[in-house]
Amino acid sequence: MFNQVKRRLTVVYTLSLVSLLVLFIGILYFLISHEISAKEEEQLIGYFVKEKSDFLEDLYEREHHGIEYDPNKSIFYYIFNQQKEFVYGEENVQGFYRWVENVPITSAAKTERIQWGEKHLLVMILPLESSGFAVLGMNITAEKHLIQKITWTLITLTVFFSLIFAYLGYYFAGQAMKPIKTAYHKQEKFVSDASHELRTPLSIFYSSIDLLNREESQNMSPLGKEILQDLQTEAQLMNRLVNDLLQLARSDKKQLTMEMKEVNLSELLTSIYKRFLRKKPATIIFAQKIEPEIFLVCDETRIQELVYILLDNAFKYTNEGEVKLTLRLNSSEKIITVEDSGCGIAQENLPFIFDRFYRTDASRAKGGSGLGLSIAKSIVEAHGGKISVQSMLGKGSVFTVTIKDKN
Repeated sequence: MFNQVKRRLTVVYTLSLVSLLVLFIGILYFLISHEISAKEEEQLIGYFVKEKSDFLEDLYEREHHGIEYDPNKSIFYYIFNQQKEFVYGEENVQGFYRWVENVPITSAAKTERIQWGEKHLLVMILPLESSGFAVLGMNITAEKHLIQKITWTLITLTVFFSLIFAYLGYYFAGQAMKPIKTAYHKQEKFVSDASHELRTPLSIFYSSIDLLNREESQNMSPLGKEILQDLQTEAQLMNRLVNDLLQLARSDKKQLTMEMKEVNLSELLTSIYKRFLRKKPATIIFAQKIEPEIFLVCDETRIQELVYILLDNAFKYTNEGEVKLTLRLNSSEKIITVEDSGCGIAQENLPFIFDRFYRTDASRAKGGSGLGLSIAKSIVEAHGGKISVQSMLGKGSVFTVTIKDKN
């Protein structure tokens, strides 16, 4: 249990810290890449503003098309007239004009980032007033590689710090669990010790009352007999409570004795059904749907106690209506279902009904210690199974037990 809680805390701590780290790194990456991109575009626009008069001069005075190639230039450009005919250009990426020829040129400014071979280029199409267009570009391969290096660096840092955060999360989860674990073990020890210590005096007390009832009942007044009967009833309830606490304490310490053997679960549940059928109230219909010849390797006594608890609760909280016991086989899973049409359980109470001593308002009115479902859960878990409940206030409840054979 504690290991599961520790793992959950570790996951929560780690995810929280990693989320903050990813958010920080994401913002940092966005700011850096946005700043680099903005600088590149600003550089191209600055060049365009500076050379615009020369571009217009080329547009009006050039009588033939021509392209000059200069690999040392940082910015290249191509000039087109109003009819979208190429006039003149200077390029530093040889052959890039072929890409420019296939790009539809519009009157609106346009910016594109493309990959040409192994180079990454920033291209802008800008209007030259009403006279034509200029296509400007620059090689941004170095900047692209810089952003890629930054990206991989940030990813590496994220992985590195995630591992550190996972370790710190595990450590802090362990520290947070220490006082809880200590308190739990103290409570566990108290319950176990108290249960053991109370068994002997309770046994003597119950035996003494029983002896007194048999030997001296004839000499008692009606009031004395009534008081003695009340004492005997309360002693029985106390004895049952102590035994329940002792069973839960053993379950906590994984000391619950289990006599595992192959049991005909169908016959066991049919026998239990017949016993409850004989003593059921007349206002309740008790039905069963038990599939034949279903076997399970289990502790027969514990499984019987489990079904008794579920059926006892079903009858206790159903004044009139139907209670149904079901056993079915689903692949390798044996599924026991106890369904009733009683008062049901409010949705806000459902997460807590398997907690020890937890009782809803309806269960308080019916009495009981609030340990039955806790014991049922411990029996199911000792068999490696799961127990779940579906309920709606005023509509009844369905308890489902799913157990697989242990290989």
